Amino acid sequence: MNASTTGCRPRRRARVRSRLSALVLTTLVLGGGTVLGLSAAGGTYALLSDRATVPGATITAGRADLQVNGAASAGLGTWDLTPATPRAKSFTVSNTDDVPLQVSARAIVTSATAIAANTRARLTPVPSGSACTTGLSGALGALSGYAVAPLETIAAGATRTYCLELVLLPSTPVGQSGQGVSFTLTLDGTQVGG
Repeated sequence: MNASTTGCRPRRRARVRSRLSALVLTTLVLGGGTVLGLSAAGGTYALLSDRATVPGATITAGRADLQVNGAASAGLGTWDLTPATPRAKSFTVSNTDDVPLQVSARAIVTSATAIAANTRARLTPVPSGSACTTGLSGALGALSGYAVAPLETIAAGATRTYCLELVLLPSTPVGQSGQGVSFTLTLDGTQVGG
């Protein structure tokens, strides 16, 4: 061993300790940031454990039932559409039971025709069937996958009228003339309140 190598060891050790200290400090700072991030995310980390006994309690479930045009399901007939002539048809939805229901709607295209990609839909609550016309307010959406959630709440025993509008895009190719599109519009009701 010569004097030049023994004098370097303490300096190397000091550099290694300095780098380790910086690494540990960085790790602590990053770890602390992660903990702060989790605690700032909200109350999804709570663990709740409790038990309660309610003697003599009675639980009663309400009934929920929707009817379309007075039946469990209803057809709306054929739609003669062109890009220049959208069409609208009205139908009623009745909440025939004893709980208010928040209604949502979703459409599923059941035919594999090219024209389906050019068909748009809009579902709007209206005061009566005579108020169902084309060009109502609200956004048009692609018929395939069209959804409105929530649409509105229907009180127990109440009936509401809706207008379903179908539109073909102006850019619909002439080659799709004569094609049809089949779809199902499903209305779901979810109980509101307790």
